[in-house]
Amino acid sequence: MAHKRRSTLKDVALHAGVSITTVSQVVNNSTGGNIRISQETRDRVWQAVQALGYTPNASARSLRTRKTNLLAVLVPDIANPFYPQLIRGIQDVASENGYDLLVYDADDRPEREKAFVEAILRRQVEGVAMVPFYLGREDFVRITQANIAVAIMTSTPPPMPGVDVLQVDDTQALSAMLDHLISKGHRRIAHLSGVLGTIAGDCRLAGYRRALERAGIPFDESLVCIGNFRAGGVPGLIDQLFAQAKQPPTAIFAANDVMAIATIYDLKRRGLRVPDDIAVCGYDNIPEAGMMIPALTTIDQQMQQEGQMLARLLIERLESKNKLVERAIPLEFRLVIRNST
Repeated sequence: MAHKRRSTLKDVALHAGVSITTVSQVVNNSTGGNIRISQETRDRVWQAVQALGYTPNASARSLRTRKTNLLAVLVPDIANPFYPQLIRGIQDVASENGYDLLVYDADDRPEREKAFVEAILRRQVEGVAMVPFYLGREDFVRITQANIAVAIMTSTPPPMPGVDVLQVDDTQALSAMLDHLISKGHRRIAHLSGVLGTIAGDCRLAGYRRALERAGIPFDESLVCIGNFRAGGVPGLIDQLFAQAKQPPTAIFAANDVMAIATIYDLKRRGLRVPDDIAVCGYDNIPEAGMMIPALTTIDQQMQQEGQMLARLLIERLESKNKLVERAIPLEFRLVIRNST
């Protein structure tokens, strides 16, 4: 079956009985201030647009204006419920300001993050919002040198020209969570970490160690198991934890809520009660955290609002008539204390 040919400006002009220039000026709402187009003519043009199903060619327009109004977002793992809410926040603000959005899932793989950089350089993207795990300074240099605005959410912001940052203070957040666990009498607190070598994995492990030090609790390497931010590997981590720990933990802090929820399920499968036998807490406050039995204690970052903040940083930089200095905005967090602790 042959595809229906896409309607053009010329088709609309013939249907409405006006010039191609008139159609372009009506559709783009631009006459340069020198030409008056009657309401009757405008109505005929829009009737023709509707009858033919005409849609403007964004690619052609971007060639004329050198402006694509296209933003891109990179997330580490779109299957993690944290990131769809972040994306929703970005898209809310992007749509309000006339920008389209491309979403790229890195699938927790460094080569996918590198591929994202190549893709945005090819696609004439104007701005990118990222939660990067593996990208380095040289990657940000390539992006900013292509005049692409950058806003990232990270624990360790690179001091880079043209890169705005929402800064996550993992150390402070983890200190607050461990203070809560210690107030409940816990001293043997295990950590199921994310991937080491990533920004989030390294910073949350470092925050865990510093929080223990701050509380005067010696660091015990046997209470740390290295994971990958995903639920599937949690049963193996729990096996490892109970096999290697010098004494069993009374509480577990998982690097994100996905892992923490999987931990609760696995502990129940082993006949352990949460929190009576062992307390569990996570990080992110995904919607599922409050639906668990017991409901999960976690660290809330208000992900949808953070997405909105990332998009606003990009659009402010893109639309400012003056060159903006780089901005680093600390993110607020709050403990959400529920029944798992």
